[in-house]
Amino acid sequence: MKQATYLALLILVVGLPLFALADPVTEDQILTIGLTEEEKTRLHEIGMFHVTTAPPVGEIRNPAEWEPSTGVIIRYPLGISVSLVAEMSEDLTIWTIVTSAYEASAISAYTSGGVNMANTEFIIAATNSIWTRDYGPWFIFENGRQAITDPVYNRPRPLDDVIPQTIGTAWGINVYGMPLATPGGNHMTDGLGMSMSTRLVWDENDSLSHTEIANRMLDYTGNDFEVLEYIESGGIHHLDCWAKFLNPTTIMVKDVPTGSSSYALLNARADYLATQTSAWGQPYTIVRIYCPYGTAYTNSLILNDKVLVPIFGDAWDDDAIQTYEEAMPGYEVIGFTGSWLDDDAIHCRTMGVPDAQTLFVHHIPTVGIFDPNENRPISVEIEAYSDQPLIDDSLKIFFSVDNDPWDFAMLSATAVPDSFYGEIPAQPGAAEIAYYIQAADLSGRMETHPFIGAPWAHKFSYEVEPNEPPIIISPDSFLIQAAVLYGYCPEVSDPDDTVHTATYTNYPTWLAPQDDSLIGTPPFARELTGFDVEVSDGSASDTQHITLMVYICGDVDDNGENPNIADLTYLVAYLFTGGTEPPILEAANIDGQEGPDGMINIADLTHFVGFLFTGGPSPYCVLPWE
Repeated sequence: MKQATYLALLILVVGLPLFALADPVTEDQILTIGLTEEEKTRLHEIGMFHVTTAPPVGEIRNPAEWEPSTGVIIRYPLGISVSLVAEMSEDLTIWTIVTSAYEASAISAYTSGGVNMANTEFIIAATNSIWTRDYGPWFIFENGRQAITDPVYNRPRPLDDVIPQTIGTAWGINVYGMPLATPGGNHMTDGLGMSMSTRLVWDENDSLSHTEIANRMLDYTGNDFEVLEYIESGGIHHLDCWAKFLNPTTIMVKDVPTGSSSYALLNARADYLATQTSAWGQPYTIVRIYCPYGTAYTNSLILNDKVLVPIFGDAWDDDAIQTYEEAMPGYEVIGFTGSWLDDDAIHCRTMGVPDAQTLFVHHIPTVGIFDPNENRPISVEIEAYSDQPLIDDSLKIFFSVDNDPWDFAMLSATAVPDSFYGEIPAQPGAAEIAYYIQAADLSGRMETHPFIGAPWAHKFSYEVEPNEPPIIISPDSFLIQAAVLYGYCPEVSDPDDTVHTATYTNYPTWLAPQDDSLIGTPPFARELTGFDVEVSDGSASDTQHITLMVYICGDVDDNGENPNIADLTYLVAYLFTGGTEPPILEAANIDGQEGPDGMINIADLTHFVGFLFTGGPSPYCVLPWE
């Protein structure tokens, strides 16, 4: 739709006053980052001119703020200083949304303020406000091609709401209208399929279930989605007011004075996030930044190797800059003053533009403690969105051993497209490895992982972990029946090994080793014997002496003789006249059964009498099928 036709429709349908279209400066003076009292009466107009489309198809990725950028989107009249524009224009294209009536004014301000005009482009369009983060495009990669996801702007500001469509048309890229009201400042993505918002996204889309909201976010951005409860009791409730991803496994969280109403909630939220698992498979590292009332240090902007931080001319500015420098080694951290609020600063008023031809390097860092005598495998995915071939000689794993100079190992392609493999060689005697990955393509791009390279290199430790010795935990004595097959295999506790070797010595002749067991049938004789067993994991072992008490079934008095009348007499006395308990109760369990009145009972006596006097079956203290 042509801009003039669209503006006419807004006048006719929405009933916007003419000054809102003709004089953005006046409109900017009226509007705030939050809803004005007048806008609260027009909530039904939110999304009136939003264009909903089907979601993108295929592999969708929503890049993170720290990924390579080629530009930044702002709006004129400015919500930031010209000096900040000049800083950004040193390296990036400044895309300025401005009406034709104010284009000359913008050029004049930029020229006199030292902006690099060679890096300046204008998007001719009317806007309602300065918050390009909140109403601007959410960039995605759709099967490696740059596109835009366009949520509904959560304000009744129709000129702002259509800016993503305007940019998509101007740049010739697909725009996918997401039927979900949510501002950009309330969306934080890690570039690897995970994103977060506050519950504002639930409250402003209350006709949808939480599952429907999560599914729309997944469909249009490719992100699994976590929603966090509010921190403040009022305000705009945007996530960038109190938190910021610094890399896929590091989150900066606002810290406040102890007397603040949000002090306990922020501490609890930081503790909660520290327990969650990042896309790199590690718990998040939480960096706290002190933000006394009226400061919004988390509302910064990462652009390539720079971090642009709002400062407020107070005593805490230097501490905030230092916090960023310590948390983000290798980045240039620069502070800028402005008309900042405690819930609105640089991040809210700018929108980075990711490089459409990014060389995307994806790797899950190796963490933990490893054996220095073994090579360490490294797997990497490298995708050139430029479609230009990779430069084979550039595909390297740079590594430093215990802070020594950097060495490198090469990456080689695997059979899987965009997949590469290499190994950090074994480093006997080393304590720590730092490493990063490098790749380049014929478009002229060279990237590292992590993004900043050596200053923020991945690290893991080397140590030959102490071996946990095996411990034999099975009993060290057994009561076994004469003439009945017996087998022994030790039960072992060993948390770091599963393969063991059992060695037997000093065992009686009727026993023989078989694999890791000792098996045999004792003769029909009473015997006190045993053997020694050693269990080894190859590095350590445990030994134990096993005692075997061999008894004869029916030898109730345990004198070593075959069952006879003396044993019967002993059993009768025990059962009926208070006689002494048999030395081995199992030997007196003539029928091999346990009845309701115990192991030894009248049934054993009956069985024994039959055996001794009427040709009945022999005693079988162990049941035949055992």
